Amino acid sequence: MAEIFTPWKMKDLTIPNRLVRSATWEGLAEADGTPTHDLINALGDLAEGGVGLIITGYAFILPEGRGLPKQTGVHIDAMVGPLTRISDAVHKAGGLVAMQIVHAGGQTKAEWIGGQPMGPSAMVNPAFKEEVGELSLMHIEDIIDAFAMAAARVKAAGFDAVQLHGAHGYLINQFLSPLTNRREDDYGGNPANRARFAYDVLSATRQAVGPRYPVFIKLNSADYVEGGLALEEGLAVAQGLSQRGIDGIEVSGGTPAAGKLSASRVVKEASDEGYFLTNAVAIKKVVSCPVICVGGWRSRSEVEKALDQVDAVALSRPFIRQPDLANRWKAGEEKAACISCNQCFKVGMKQGLGCGQELKKQEKEQG
Repeated sequence: MAEIFTPWKMKDLTIPNRLVRSATWEGLAEADGTPTHDLINALGDLAEGGVGLIITGYAFILPEGRGLPKQTGVHIDAMVGPLTRISDAVHKAGGLVAMQIVHAGGQTKAEWIGGQPMGPSAMVNPAFKEEVGELSLMHIEDIIDAFAMAAARVKAAGFDAVQLHGAHGYLINQFLSPLTNRREDDYGGNPANRARFAYDVLSATRQAVGPRYPVFIKLNSADYVEGGLALEEGLAVAQGLSQRGIDGIEVSGGTPAAGKLSASRVVKEASDEGYFLTNAVAIKKVVSCPVICVGGWRSRSEVEKALDQVDAVALSRPFIRQPDLANRWKAGEEKAACISCNQCFKVGMKQGLGCGQELKKQEKEQG
């Protein structure tokens, strides 16, 4: 059994404990994607709070791939300087930080990107109900190159690793899913072709950052929507990524269209925790890289049990409410204060990253 506060490695990167801050949209960037001081301070607080590895909220690699307003950008070289302030703040606080990079594909809105959303196939997006256009082969190649250039910027900005977002209905996941990928060319038509985009992104990214820089992925193990990616195919994709040199897999699942089976499920009891653990254990058996399991962790004791089977666990909502949760657990506390109210997204749309319960408390105190 690996204890929570023991180190582990991803490639050459030694991570001091088994707690990972899973990426979440923070809504703390300027309109052009430049990170604000509030974002820098929030990530610095997580480092001071003892998180082993911080993953920033998804950063868009192209303006057309923006998923939400006030999202961080890594789409142009001019972002390297501002992003360096994030890595500097985390490192000064003694932490490690990876940047998650993304193309939203068809899972966005025209008003946010200034044009029609584009994805693997022309369709109405099942979550956002937007008309999606089909990407040409040339456009696909441009996006693959954009992932690689974005990863190179992440490295230049001093981040310790880069994570590809291959989950939750975004573009890599859209290519993997038979629901959103109805192509009949080299990027669709069968499971191997649907996985090609993910493999090509990994290959281009690896070439851009070199052999020793950690490149890992947040991967949907299953979509939990009718006609979407199923676990059997998710296992095959994970195995294929491992064979092609991925340095770690954060196992997740669900899309916004999955409703109650999305990635942000309600957790009330200990038995509700770790809702992707079974899938993560299945993936662990077919890969040679470290496996991180996200999915409703709230109790130190449940995390300790999970570490019998996976390398690390990732949390998002609990770290929004308690940035110092890692230090609290190290000091002996058992439970996170997060109640899974899922108000953090609504708070984010109003004012940026924050806990709905803490906001209510502040408002009550202020009268």
